[in-house]
Amino acid sequence: MPVRCPKPILSGVRIEASGGWLHLAASDGEVKLLTQVEARGNLPGCVVSCAELGRRARASKGDACALSLKNRPQRLCIKGGRVEHALPTLPAEEFPPIPDRHHGDTLTIDAEQLHTQLTAVSHAVAPESTRYAIDGVLLESDDDGARLVATDGRRLVVADLRPHETTLRENVIIPAVVARLVRKLAARESGLLTLAVEANQNEAGKTPFTDLYAAGCDWLLSAPKGEGSFPRYRDVMPSSRSKFLIDRRPLIETLKEIGLAVSLDAPVVYVDLSPRRIRLSASSPEAGESSAKLPARFLGGGDRTIHTAFKPAYLLDACNALDGEQIIIDIGQNGLGCGGKVLGKPALLYAHDNSATRCLVMP
Repeated sequence: MPVRCPKPILSGVRIEASGGWLHLAASDGEVKLLTQVEARGNLPGCVVSCAELGRRARASKGDACALSLKNRPQRLCIKGGRVEHALPTLPAEEFPPIPDRHHGDTLTIDAEQLHTQLTAVSHAVAPESTRYAIDGVLLESDDDGARLVATDGRRLVVADLRPHETTLRENVIIPAVVARLVRKLAARESGLLTLAVEANQNEAGKTPFTDLYAAGCDWLLSAPKGEGSFPRYRDVMPSSRSKFLIDRRPLIETLKEIGLAVSLDAPVVYVDLSPRRIRLSASSPEAGESSAKLPARFLGGGDRTIHTAFKPAYLLDACNALDGEQIIIDIGQNGLGCGGKVLGKPALLYAHDNSATRCLVMP
């Protein structure tokens, strides 16, 4: 539902009952949601305030409620106990059309897996789109598999998907608001979900717009795809790497403490990686200094000693997005800048026993 809507009807929900189901539809003009619950009887279609309908339903003391439509003036009557409520309505035919089925190429996936991977990439979604960031999540499906990708220009998350089956061979941006809704809806599902992409062509053979769909057992979400071109994220992945193995939970706890000493103007934690340990440190004139050492193991691949620095919040988000007891910090080799100063390189973090989710953090 839109927070502020120039069209009053879009602040309402279309409601009607037939065939043993109560159908509910909502839209903000672009994103559209259709859902249903079991019901007995029939109810002609009408549009009623979503906020008021929710308030009355929550206030009801009964296990079930009765809905009926009265005319002159038309009101939706709700009775779930001793109190009967009557809400003003608008004509159902004035409500935007809502798709009742998905179209196009599909990807079928376990709901729990989709929820987990959408959660993993959510912290890297940009608040707005720029040249190097997108306010949305890239759904990428090709011969090598399917994955979700999000970036805000300073960090990037790639989360692999394991579809049950798919005919989708396309890259499409899921708008951030749609990704959040799918994530919420997937959390209440226990079976399979379907993602679908339909490219609509005009008479000239061009594709002016593409529709996205997400479907569960009793709901269907539809929306136009996100605009813009997703950054070429593979170009920033480390190519010459040193790998260090670190316990995840102690690293999270230590980062939280070290972060207390970062400067408000430059919130940076210095990271020194060596074959047997990782040293974290931070300092600022107003908060003093903090440092700590944790066990680490060098797994090979390049330089045995790495000096770099990151925003502690970015490292924490990456560690929290991963599972497992241990993580690998896979980092590019040291480089020298002006005056021989060591330049930090991006770090790729992933679980030691499962690299399906990979978090890239820029220095």
